[in-house]
Amino acid sequence: MGSLADDGRWTVRLAVGLLAGAAGLYGLHKLVTLKRQQQRAGGDRPSEKNLVHRVTGLKVPGDEQGIAEGFLCAKSPDVLERQHLQAVLGLLKESSDASTREQALVTLGNSAAFSANQDLLRNLDGLSIIANCLFDEVISVRVKALNVLNNLSMNIANQKELKIWIPQILEILRTTTLNSELQVASLRVLTNFSITNNYHYMMTNYIPHFLKLLVEGTEKIKVQILKVLINLSANPDICHDLLSAQAPLSLLLLFDSCVNKEVLLRLLILVANLKENLSLLQNSVQYEYEVDSLHSVLFGNAVPFSHKLTKLILYQDNEVKQQIARIITK
Repeated sequence: MGSLADDGRWTVRLAVGLLAGAAGLYGLHKLVTLKRQQQRAGGDRPSEKNLVHRVTGLKVPGDEQGIAEGFLCAKSPDVLERQHLQAVLGLLKESSDASTREQALVTLGNSAAFSANQDLLRNLDGLSIIANCLFDEVISVRVKALNVLNNLSMNIANQKELKIWIPQILEILRTTTLNSELQVASLRVLTNFSITNNYHYMMTNYIPHFLKLLVEGTEKIKVQILKVLINLSANPDICHDLLSAQAPLSLLLLFDSCVNKEVLLRLLILVANLKENLSLLQNSVQYEYEVDSLHSVLFGNAVPFSHKLTKLILYQDNEVKQQIARIITK
């Protein structure tokens, strides 16, 4: 039985090995194959160090340095086992080097694309280790942490644990540079959280900012914002929050045939959802809306918006026409 110090050195060697490079995973495959061949042949098993060097061509420093380089990478991360993920999480938690943390997050992000690993990372208490990187002073580390959370949040069980980080992700979205990678990465995670109604209530205070980004953002930002807003608009319980949110009048400029179809179609789906839910609201209670609310921009003075819809009827796309029909018939 090895000492605790030996175990610690092995863990560090393993963790750094997980982050090596594109040749590493192929090396792992050959490593496993060689080991199996030797077991079948009954031959002596060479040391892990020698095998790593043979199958990857990477130089492996001596044991006294406490590092064994490269035998895994994210090329096929579904092969990562519990001890591999645990080692990378340990490296992410302990390392003070930004590039090491980034590579660890890339490895974890690729691994988290597989449902089995999503559960495994949760069971290893990895969610909080990864989410804590949202406070990292290095922007690229935060972006990669959000990318990992994007994959992890496709898992309903993970969402239950990760929901405590929604306010931090919303704050990143609100305070970061317009159209930055950080904004896009934040919106992707929020899109996953908005698929069900479970966490909509945590986003309602940020709806005015969503609408502001919808007007000011690039097409990529617009599409991501609309994915979130459409998910919210499908929830009747959030309808009033959406309609009462402050909205820029310039929002109407997006209802134009020159706007990218992906943006325009989603805009119309959003309005159609709101119109349907508004009719349900009006059957139960009458609300008053401020003059700068989304309700007032779209439905308060109906003439500008109706004029926009009239022009869009000539738009040569059946999906767009279908959503216009949904709006008009309501």
